[in-house]
Amino acid sequence: MELRHLKYFLKLSEELHFGKAAKKLFIAQPPLSRQIKELEEDLGVKLFNRTKRSVELTPAGTYLQGEARNLFYQVDNIREQVKSIGNGINGQLKIGYVGAAMHSILPRILSKMNKNYPNIKTLLFELGNEDQKKALLSGQLDVGFVRMPILHDNLISQKIYEESFSIIIPHTHKLASKKKIELKDLADDQFISFARTCGKGMIDSIVSMCNKAGFTPNVTHETSQINTIVRLVESGIGYSIVPSSTMEAYKPNVKYIDLKKYPERALMFMLYTRESCSFIKNMIGCVE
Repeated sequence: MELRHLKYFLKLSEELHFGKAAKKLFIAQPPLSRQIKELEEDLGVKLFNRTKRSVELTPAGTYLQGEARNLFYQVDNIREQVKSIGNGINGQLKIGYVGAAMHSILPRILSKMNKNYPNIKTLLFELGNEDQKKALLSGQLDVGFVRMPILHDNLISQKIYEESFSIIIPHTHKLASKKKIELKDLADDQFISFARTCGKGMIDSIVSMCNKAGFTPNVTHETSQINTIVRLVESGIGYSIVPSSTMEAYKPNVKYIDLKKYPERALMFMLYTRESCSFIKNMIGCVE
């Protein structure tokens, strides 16, 4: 069953006259009859009761008429949505992101998108790096924001943001009242780390800074959620090192000490497929 079969069927079901339907389809009557016969043979049912004087829909034909109308409505809607999204005019955009993106670059991007493309509706999904990769490849996401470049033949990872790191300690920490705190001062403390799934590059950068300070962090807890890290630090369980933008979202009960003097940076990448429409690729303009 092909769309052309359904197109001819739908016109005949509306006209209930082969001659009139053929005329509106700009074809001769015999090709129309042949298309309807092929459709009935494919489905294994009669769609029309024909006599010399009339053409009537069978119960199966009546059902198919309603479904075909719905189908063509969806086809037309898809066509318009694809054109609109491709032109950046309107449509729906499914965006995946790691939690940190919402504390740094993503709100700015969404704000500019809303100003430049007010008819674009965004659906936001907080997902890990690997889950975003799978969702993009399966078509469940249009674009993703991840902490590490994803290597895949059909995906493009574009760096869009970088920031320094900061130490976070609870306000109850013995060093919290000091005006200056060095990373080496925390060498013996328990360290709350991001899980490796959050981004190998980010974890390596954090360990590198500790090594430069003369120690290896004593990791006692790992988690993929930045909110969990902050809450554990607040509880006095240990300290952590996080992207500096974290302080914009989590200020109470923890103290931040910036590590800008270290060259290591937390990176953010925009992830999309090679077949993405031009609008997705031009989203990078909303970052600047």
